Amino acid sequence: MQGLGGQPFFSTFLFRDGFGKLHDPLSSDGELWAVWAPVLKDLPEKAPSRFRERMPYAEPYTFTHDDLLTGNIMVKDGKLAGILDWESSGYFPVWWEFTCAGTGLGEEDKQWKSLLQKHLPQHKEGHEFWLDLYALSAYPDLNERGLKVLAQLLCN
Repeated sequence: MQGLGGQPFFSTFLFRDGFGKLHDPLSSDGELWAVWAPVLKDLPEKAPSRFRERMPYAEPYTFTHDDLLTGNIMVKDGKLAGILDWESSGYFPVWWEFTCAGTGLGEEDKQWKSLLQKHLPQHKEGHEFWLDLYALSAYPDLNERGLKVLAQLLCN
């Protein structure tokens, strides 16, 4: 994974370790996991390793905009005229654009992203994994999803 031209990249949603933090290019799923692991370090002992086993393959890393919300899409006369706000783009897990399209910021954005998801390759496993990662990263203040995922990890 990398930004354009092999540069560092950031993604506020993909990485849970701080807003706008740059990440050096990553070349494997293991390196990606190494970036995620610290935000899960306080989970009960076996939970992080069991969660790691569920991680879907991220390859092939795919060029992704990372922020296709309605405010970043220009339409003129009913046709696409341009896409703005490329600073978060880069080569991300193959499932990342589908996952981003599942995260709406407001009702209009949710409607747009629901439509967008229908036209993207379906990577539901990656989307669900990331939603679980996001929920678990709030430990110990887990929401209902985080509590359910943690219980599943500790029962198996």
